[in-house]
Amino acid sequence: MEQTICGRVASVKFWDGYAKWYKQWMDHTRYHESILDALMMTASPGWKVLDIGAGSGVLSLPLCAIGCDVTALEPSTGMRNLLFAETFKRGIDWLNVDDRTWEGVEHEHYEGVDLVVACNSLHLSPLGFKGALDKVFALRPANIFVVTELGPPEIKVTMKREGYTWVFVSECEADSSFAYHCFDEAFMHWSYNKGRALLADEMVYLESQLKKERGGGHYWVKDKAVVGMYWFRRIDERFETKEERCERF
Repeated sequence: MEQTICGRVASVKFWDGYAKWYKQWMDHTRYHESILDALMMTASPGWKVLDIGAGSGVLSLPLCAIGCDVTALEPSTGMRNLLFAETFKRGIDWLNVDDRTWEGVEHEHYEGVDLVVACNSLHLSPLGFKGALDKVFALRPANIFVVTELGPPEIKVTMKREGYTWVFVSECEADSSFAYHCFDEAFMHWSYNKGRALLADEMVYLESQLKKERGGGHYWVKDKAVVGMYWFRRIDERFETKEERCERF
């Protein structure tokens, strides 16, 4: 997703106001395509799932559709409204929604779930990426799927975790372009991101980035993001192979 560089992006209030822009981005992007492929190939029907920072339900709702018992953790009212609209549109009425922040969730509330999903959300916690990830591992879920655009030195998930093994670690290039209907709409969006009106030189720069698609229609700011996907599985020592045991040590 198009990123803001200011600290405002980590606040719930920011996402309340950003929800309309997030929907516009989601309506025109295929950002989550590879992420969904990886998730749906690895998850199993019937799992109990916690989706941290579920947003509009782009990962939660496909899991619901295959029969998972999903809780969408989403503290932003604006983003929850998008989520409720999507559940209604898809006819899904069995999604559980928790409006707390990740740092506000009691440790034992989701302990031992089958899968925790966190897509571009852990770095937004006041706990910091590492602290938020440590809290995920403290739940001792059977599986953990972390998706992030963070790279070194912020990301530390490549470190081995006691009691867990890798299912996969992969990287993909995701389309993170943004489509606008007019220049003014682009100016409004970027102004919201910055929390102020754009300066004249910023408007000139943005105009230079906007490319109109052939045949009219939208103006695009083209962008791509490198996305890391990390799937951990808890080791069941009763069924651990000799090779897996050696790999841990």
